[in-house]
Amino acid sequence: MSPVSTGQQKSLNDFPDEMLLEILSYFGPEDLCLIISKVCERWNALTRDRTLWKSLSLKCNYDSEFMRVVQVLTDVPALHSFNIYGREDAAQLLEFLFDTCDYLNELILQFCNLGEDSTRLLTDIVAFYPDLEVLVLKGCKPLTDAGYSLIPRLQKLSGLNLSHCKDLTGKTVCDIVESCQNLKKLNLDDVTKIFDDDVICIIRKVGGQLTSLILDGEDLTDVAFSYLNNCARLQQLEVSFCEEMTDKGLLEGIGPLQELRSLRLKKGQNLTASGLSTFLHRPAMACIVDLNLSECSSLDDHGLEGIANRCVQLRNLSLCWCWEVTDAGIMILVTHCSELRVLDLLGVIHITGTGYFELVPSHLPHLERLNLEQCSYMCGKYLEELVAAVPELEVIDYYGDRVVPEWNESRNFAEEDDT
Repeated sequence: MSPVSTGQQKSLNDFPDEMLLEILSYFGPEDLCLIISKVCERWNALTRDRTLWKSLSLKCNYDSEFMRVVQVLTDVPALHSFNIYGREDAAQLLEFLFDTCDYLNELILQFCNLGEDSTRLLTDIVAFYPDLEVLVLKGCKPLTDAGYSLIPRLQKLSGLNLSHCKDLTGKTVCDIVESCQNLKKLNLDDVTKIFDDDVICIIRKVGGQLTSLILDGEDLTDVAFSYLNNCARLQQLEVSFCEEMTDKGLLEGIGPLQELRSLRLKKGQNLTASGLSTFLHRPAMACIVDLNLSECSSLDDHGLEGIANRCVQLRNLSLCWCWEVTDAGIMILVTHCSELRVLDLLGVIHITGTGYFELVPSHLPHLERLNLEQCSYMCGKYLEELVAAVPELEVIDYYGDRVVPEWNESRNFAEEDDT
């Protein structure tokens, strides 16, 4: 403690409540409920302050101890976010939450079992938290039409994630966006019963305000993709399995978008090298931070020139199984994309590493991960030299293993000999 001007020492209890609440905001729910609340009566009262809890999040993974989570939930007056992952007892945990917590901003349920009566559980969620702003039901089961039909009652939703949800139809999604007109983020990844008319309906209702849209493109064509140009505020767009997207959908639908920062187009097998190159040379690519063009099999070195020259902020780039890419294209990326953190080249079969790995330390100073799995012509010597020059860089070899610096391997062998 620092001495004050009177020569006396000041304890934490001399601080006003406002200052103590600011300090307590740096602790998590478990620390507040199970430790700090037991210090004294004043601190117990402070840990129950609603303004404090409205900014806190509680996360519960599949391996979190049930009774410990329950202990916390029984003392929670409010929460900003409750995040449950991979739990078979999610319904039970939510029942405890309903009993004590009367304010919740975000409910995040991922790959959870919602119990035998999931419709009743969703009814309770809607009843207890009608002002919910973010709802995630990613991969949860079982879910039925009756359960999905309750979501439109959450009219203040700004974020909705129904990815990997089974038996969800386009009609149901359209009913949701009809009522939830504050939606800014919508995730429908791995939802395969979404068709062109459904996407057009979604865009007509909320497209003008969407900042994030994630779709499964298995059943979509250029009819839907071309309509994306109505989503002028999109910052994140992901389309997996976009085999039916052609240059028309890419250039007319996504080409006009000026605010994209994250773009994933997976399996764009009908996109031509010319179409991709035209798209990637657009000035708007300057905003892109994350770019995933995995399995866009026609992408070639000329397209990489566009990435290198336009994507000045690029941090994460995935080019998995882009077979037309060669060493020349990778050289352009290494010498121009100085902000790269992750470069994923899984299955880019023609590259060898010749000439550019030696430039990585000076030209890619922020690179954290380089994936070269299934790159069959990659020279092992180059990988060893690279990790020797940048030991902290995670380099993945042909077999999917991390390349270990030679000095580190020697130390490991020595340790094994000692044992």
